[in-house]
Amino acid sequence: MSALCNNQAMSENQGLEYYDVQDVLDLANPGADPADSHGLLCGLICAAGFADPQRWLPEVFDDFDPRNSAQARAYQCLQEVYEQTLASLHSEELDFELLLPDDDAPLAERTESLGAWCSGFLSGLGLGGLPERDKLSEELAELLDDVAQIAKVDFDLESPDENENVAFEEVVEYLRIGVLFVHDELQPAAAPQQIQ
Repeated sequence: MSALCNNQAMSENQGLEYYDVQDVLDLANPGADPADSHGLLCGLICAAGFADPQRWLPEVFDDFDPRNSAQARAYQCLQEVYEQTLASLHSEELDFELLLPDDDAPLAERTESLGAWCSGFLSGLGLGGLPERDKLSEELAELLDDVAQIAKVDFDLESPDENENVAFEEVVEYLRIGVLFVHDELQPAAAPQQIQ
């Protein structure tokens, strides 16, 4: 990943880093959330095939000004997130990942971010022009219902046990595969292969 999303020097890990994106967004717009922003971009890509900045910028920034250096840097960072996300959704390796806090973050924080990611994803689908529900396959409609339910869930995770951690990882994996399925269903020409 370039230094745009990384306040340190070039990271050895070339994947997306939640906290690097958060640091850049916090300087530009403290209300912006990396998980919600990533979900929004994913939803736009799935529904429209791409994420037009004219559509997503107003959703992430209350009042975007390209002359504001912090906002310009945040825009470039999110553009990089978008490009990496688009590449991973088209990858034959199926290496798409949700942009969420690291595994060592408290489960309550990770769960809150997962809800924000789901909300952003649904918003992105809407902005991107998701077809009416009666035009969706039954599997796709059920999956989107699940995403909506996950977005609303409020967990009480003061002292989570191992089972709750495992359950959280299973939900994340379900969503990861689910997004690949949504992309495959809505953008079949762009999808590398069928998701079973």
